[in-house]
Amino acid sequence: MEYYVDFNKTSDASIILWTSEDVKMSDAEPYIDFIRCDFDGEDYKYLYSDKEDFKLQRINDFAAIAGEEEDTFYLCYTADLDIDLDKFPDFKKALSFSNNLVEVVLGFKHNGEILEDCFEEHENRQSELSASE
Repeated sequence: MEYYVDFNKTSDASIILWTSEDVKMSDAEPYIDFIRCDFDGEDYKYLYSDKEDFKLQRINDFAAIAGEEEDTFYLCYTADLDIDLDKFPDFKKALSFSNNLVEVVLGFKHNGEILEDCFEEHENRQSELSASE
């Protein structure tokens, strides 16, 4: 089934601290690394891109907007995803517990290669995982 998340405004966007000294933030290409959802107030359930738990259709209107602190960026975008939630009953329960709110954690690539340890999560914001119409 098709879903989307909306982090298109800085008030909704997660904030990262870019730590790579080799690659500039503006030269990196975003992808969704994983999605996490609060399961019970203590534990999270995850969907991982490298395990093909979901298919990223596209990231739309991505913008890394400079924050107030040096090398911090607001990650603004929307994303379209294909997820078969019936394959992930615990994640589906977590969605119910969290009112469909998820945290999406991006990763970055440069020249097609995944950049390891290129940023630190500064503040993660949630978005509703909404069914596409």
